[in-house]
Formats: sequence, C-alpha cells, structure tokens
Amino acid sequence: MVENAITKILVVDDEKDVRDLLYDVLSAEGFEVSTANDGTDAFELFQKDNFPIVITDIRMAKMDGITLLKKIKEVSPLTTVIIITAYPSIESVKEAIFAGAYDYIAKPFDVDAIKIVVKRAVERQYLIEEAKQKEFYKDLSIRDGLTGLFNYRYFKEILQREIEKSKRYGHPFSLIMLDIDDFKKFNDNFGHLEGDRILKKFSQLILDSVRKIDMVFRYGGEEIFILLPELPKSRAKKVAERLKTLVKENLPITVSAGISGFPEDGDDVETLIKRADLNMYEDKKVSKNH
Repeated sequence: MVENAITKILVVDDEKDVRDLLYDVLSAEGFEVSTANDGTDAFELFQKDNFPIVITDIRMAKMDGITLLKKIKEVSPLTTVIIITAYPSIESVKEAIFAGAYDYIAKPFDVDAIKIVVKRAVERQYLIEEAKQKEFYKDLSIRDGLTGLFNYRYFKEILQREIEKSKRYGHPFSLIMLDIDDFKKFNDNFGHLEGDRILKKFSQLILDSVRKIDMVFRYGGEEIFILLPELPKSRAKKVAERLKTLVKENLPITVSAGISGFPEDGDDVETLIKRADLNMYEDKKVSKNH
C-alpha cells in the first residue's frame, strides 16, 4: 500500500454481503472503512466526515449511485469516487465516468482488482493533497500575515511582470501608494493591538473598494500599494481621492496618497515605486498645511 494519511473510505451498497466483503478487504489493507446501505444515508455521512475516497454501487434504492456521485462532486470536487457495477451495466460506467467518477469495480468481485483500483485512487488523493499543501505554503509565502494582503516581495515580482507586459503591448498602468497619517501617534494613544485591528480594517476596506483585476500589497508598516492594470495615471488620481474619502468616512484615520504611472513616471520597478513614494510625501505636506 502507498504510505499516506488518506485512510478513510466510505463504502455504499444496498447489499450487505457486498458491504461486508469490501469492509473486510479494505480494513485488512489498513483503511478506516465506514459503510452505508443507500445514497441518502451515504450523503449524510459524507457531509459529516468528508471522506477522500467513496466507493458506491450504481443501482440503489432512495438515491442511486450516479445521483450520489453528482451530489458529492458538487460539495467536494476533488473527492475520488469509485463506482461498483455488474458486467451488464457497462453503459452506466460511461455515464458515471462522465459525471466525474474516477474508476469502477466490476461484479463479481476480483479482490486483487479491488486492491489495484483503490491503490490508484489513494495515489491520486495523495497527489491532490500534496498539491494543496504546496499551494497553501506558496500562498503563505506571498501573503502578509497580519492583513492577508500580498507582501512586499511578491509586489516587486508582480510589478516587474506588469512592466514587461505593458512594454510588450503598449498599455498603461498605475500605482497608488497609501500611507496612514500619524500612525505612530495612533499606536501610542490606543495601543498596538488597536493599531493592528485598524490596519486589518483599512486593508479590507481597500480590497473591497478596487476592481477585481487590481492587486493590493502591504509594502511596509502602514503603507500599501495598489497596482491598477490598464489604468492611466489621470484616472488613478480619481481612484486615490475616492479611496482617501472612503477611509476618512469609515475609519478613525486618514491616509495620504502618491501615484505613479507607466510609462510617464518610469519603466522600471524602483523608479515607479520611488515616484509614488515622493508623490505620497507631497500629498502629506499639502494635507498638513490645510
């Protein structure tokens, strides 16, 4: 058997002899096996304990195997479903595979064939879990732990890609840098826990207020950058003013904004960031003089 953490299998069949046989074979292989005698009971069990592998007969009372398969795939597309069929029901096998079944076990049973099919299913689930883990850790590596925004390192990587794409196709894009005004004073007055809470709310407010194609990054302590593909600087200025107003109306803070645009303000990562930073400090000066 493949060494893995995928040990739970749900067996569904309305014949007790079939359930008992599969239970004995799979338990002997080291699996934790649960059984159900129809699709309705099986789906209730599945909702309580999301089994990575389900083996189900096609023809059953209450809810047949194809219906069960479809319902499982609706709530858990990556679950591996194996169907049980008699030799005369090969057409049903085609229907089940089309609906998302991984493989089938034919009656009368060949115990070695059962083991081979289940072993392949386990290997598939192992690869799925491994891929999900890699994706999870990749996501951790590009996200800021406090705000959930993309982080500084990922910002530079994405900005470089956007520059290359915009050079190739001749499209503009803009950067908006937002910085919370007097945030040190806020933390001194209300404490760092409250400061963290405000940073989270600020980040979520910005995320909820930009386009789906825009990307938001935490750049530093209280600084965030917004990358706005296909948006010229003149329109980005209007976006920045709208965001400043939203923050002022919804949070006990204000922010200053700096904008840079490609290609007029630069065509490399550092120049575009520096220009946005300088413009943000100009905005801070103007705000303090009013």
